[in-house]
Amino acid sequence: MKKLIPLFVLLLAVLCNAQTEDLDKMELRNGQVIMGKVEKIKTDMVDFKESETGLIYETAKKDIRYIQLASGKVLTFEDYQSEQQNKTQTTQPTPVVIEKDDGAPVGLIILASVGAVLLVLLLIGAAAQ
Repeated sequence: MKKLIPLFVLLLAVLCNAQTEDLDKMELRNGQVIMGKVEKIKTDMVDFKESETGLIYETAKKDIRYIQLASGKVLTFEDYQSEQQNKTQTTQPTPVVIEKDDGAPVGLIILASVGAVLLVLLLIGAAAQ
């Protein structure tokens, strides 16, 4: 049974890490990084709910360097900034989406699932002895 404790701790660490992957990351131009969820993208503002405090930040698009979604996509608002500089805003700006496929969240979920199954099997085996 004592041999199962390190395995359980490792499984718990993997599961905790997999849960933090569900957060979006917003980096501002001043270097501040906020973890949470994108609530709403407006014409010139973004509502972002911080995970720690639950506060919703309403931030101007011009102040945002990028937003990395939990899915791995990165949103930037370069089109919006260039339109603001030219003062010729005719249509609502759309965020530029850059695909990023690192596969880490799916791999962690699979690893956690396999670890949970192994843990259950080990506990059943230990109980049978």
